[in-house]
Amino acid sequence: MYKKIASNTIAQIISKALTAIISIFLIGILTKYLPIELYGSYNKIYSYLGIFAFLADLGLYTITIREISRAQTAPEKIIGNVLSLRTGLGVIIIFIALAIAYFLPGYNDFYTLLAIAIVGVFTLVSLINSAILALMQSQLKMEFSLISVVSGKLITLVLIAYFLIFMFDASQNNIAFISVFIAGFLGVLVNTLLNYNYAKKFIDIRYRFDLDYISYIFKTSLPYGLALFLSVVYFKIDVILLSLLESPEQADISIALYGLPMKIIEVLMVLGGFYLNSLLPSLTQKYKSKNYISLGNMLGISLKILFSFGLLIFALGNLFGTEVIRIIATPEYLDPISSLYSSLDAFRIVLAVLMFYFVSLSFIYMLIASEKQGILLWINSGVTALNIIGNIILIPYYSFYGAAIVTLVSQILLTICTAIIVLKTISFPMKYVHSMVLGAVGMLIIYMIFDTLKGLTNFNDIINICFYTPLFLLLYAGWEFIFSKNLRTNI
Repeated sequence: MYKKIASNTIAQIISKALTAIISIFLIGILTKYLPIELYGSYNKIYSYLGIFAFLADLGLYTITIREISRAQTAPEKIIGNVLSLRTGLGVIIIFIALAIAYFLPGYNDFYTLLAIAIVGVFTLVSLINSAILALMQSQLKMEFSLISVVSGKLITLVLIAYFLIFMFDASQNNIAFISVFIAGFLGVLVNTLLNYNYAKKFIDIRYRFDLDYISYIFKTSLPYGLALFLSVVYFKIDVILLSLLESPEQADISIALYGLPMKIIEVLMVLGGFYLNSLLPSLTQKYKSKNYISLGNMLGISLKILFSFGLLIFALGNLFGTEVIRIIATPEYLDPISSLYSSLDAFRIVLAVLMFYFVSLSFIYMLIASEKQGILLWINSGVTALNIIGNIILIPYYSFYGAAIVTLVSQILLTICTAIIVLKTISFPMKYVHSMVLGAVGMLIIYMIFDTLKGLTNFNDIINICFYTPLFLLLYAGWEFIFSKNLRTNI
């Protein structure tokens, strides 16, 4: 079982590593060849549709994995009815998103509405793709997704590069802007078709309309889906509020400056989900058999892995943040003329958001596996309400920097609340806590060493990253090897 979990997770990590590289190139092309205002609009549109996409998703990806893992219903029945539910919700949500956008200032011009419509269709195809991926994940057959997702991303990258660099000039910015969204749609379409052709080899995939089962899966996923939707709201609502609380011209610039670091972080966020989605079938079975000792060990090792990874990204991001932004964007993202804050200021804050996000995932997936996802709804409702209030208060004074601070505070609150709930019933050995503390101490020492070394040298940006990062990783890996060797458990 754990070899399959490991291979499944490794395949997804490789997939995400490759798509992350592609995404960085994509961000670089967009920031260099689109005016900063249009890059802000690009982020605004995806953030706006992102909220509706998660509402349509309804948490069905994770719930589908759990339902198939419980083996109480045939996978064909589950996936067929989930496809019907997802498609129906997706179509409804697209029309709602367009209708609301028509009345929102900054969203109701022709090109923005057209882009929203294209991204809406993109979202619908993504929802169908996600249903197929849930089936593959539950069967621990995600290796093929490495091919499909990378193929889709490469198609998007190549098309966008062609459109922006070779096909359209500065006088055709609006057409070039729309072409970016068309390229994204074509990429996800290829990804979906490849996954479908693979998955149908081991299961009959077709739409099914068992209204009783659709009703059951809808009611089952609704609490978690709403909780997930609310968690996305406090990641996305700040962009919407920026677009409404600032003038349209300033808002698009602020969203661009804020959107650049957030795009980088979003690329990394899914890594934790890959690992825990691979672990979810086993977590569900352990809860079903009430094997709390094993669950405690699984929670401990998950916290250790995700905390260490989040801390590593936080340290490297702070060490090389200036270089990363300078490489992938134009100088105005580091030294904006019309803003008090730069993308680097926001980047340092959202790196901390990512670290706490990884930690919170371990507790969230424990709640899902134990079928306590309804609790998440109440937690996320409170956190989202505080997030919206905080953004309304801080954005007029601190623009996107205030939004970043509110997002960090919200993520810390979510982590604390979910930890309190889970730790009431599941405990894990203190050796994991000791290992995390020692890891943090080691990270601080290594960071200080490399920060000093970097100040003594005068390499260019790429050499700085390529020279110091492997040494940093080697030292940190050595530290973890020495101080984590006592983590031996029979999960």
